[in-house]
Amino acid sequence: MKIATLLRRIAGCASVVSAGLATPAVAQTYETLYRACYSSGLPERVIASCSVLISRRLAVGQDLATAFKNRGNAYDDRGDHVRAMADFGAALAINAEDADAFNSRGTTYTALGQYDRAIVDFDQAVTLNPGSPMAFSNRCFAKALLGQLEAGLTDCNESLRLRSDNPGALAARAFVHLKSRRADDAIADYNAELHRRPEDAYSLFGRGLARYLKGDQPGGERDIAAARATKPDIDGYMATLGLHPQDFQ
Repeated sequence: MKIATLLRRIAGCASVVSAGLATPAVAQTYETLYRACYSSGLPERVIASCSVLISRRLAVGQDLATAFKNRGNAYDDRGDHVRAMADFGAALAINAEDADAFNSRGTTYTALGQYDRAIVDFDQAVTLNPGSPMAFSNRCFAKALLGQLEAGLTDCNESLRLRSDNPGALAARAFVHLKSRRADDAIADYNAELHRRPEDAYSLFGRGLARYLKGDQPGGERDIAAARATKPDIDGYMATLGLHPQDFQ
């Protein structure tokens, strides 16, 4: 996981910086910066902390690459894809064998609709770390968006083999099944996802479409209505994935 990788760097990095600082209070301030940059948190806090580490040259080598990568993730979470791409590029310029950075940049390419480029990055992530369930599930989703449904299904199954409770892989596989018109399989995966998160609008909407495929009009309408109640703009997003209710009825 990205965050676990980052957290492992905190103690060593903070101790190096702290050794060169004048007072314990100042050292503590910089240790706080490292912890904020190298852990999960609100995007604004991560961006601010990582930016201080980068601009003041408090991180070097792999730790600098990690700061760029984590700031890129925070920018991506905020929807600032241009800055995210710049940071992932900076991280990979320092360490071209960082599987997590390739995976992160691939997710940004996916968000931008550049699925071919996303798959290239996911390929790199899988090559560098063939045990990454996240890279396989992300590549599954990107392949499905390009219509490579069976290849995508293979990746989703591998992701779930590596980590059976990977929610991203379940959601991606459900999407593959839905696009393949395998209604029962799609419903099974959406049910599993909704067992974890009963109000997940995307799974409700997808299950509703799968129920339409089975001729369950009332059940489909209930699910889609529940999805719209939770996320009123969901139709627009699902349309970008090629999912329109009228195509399933």
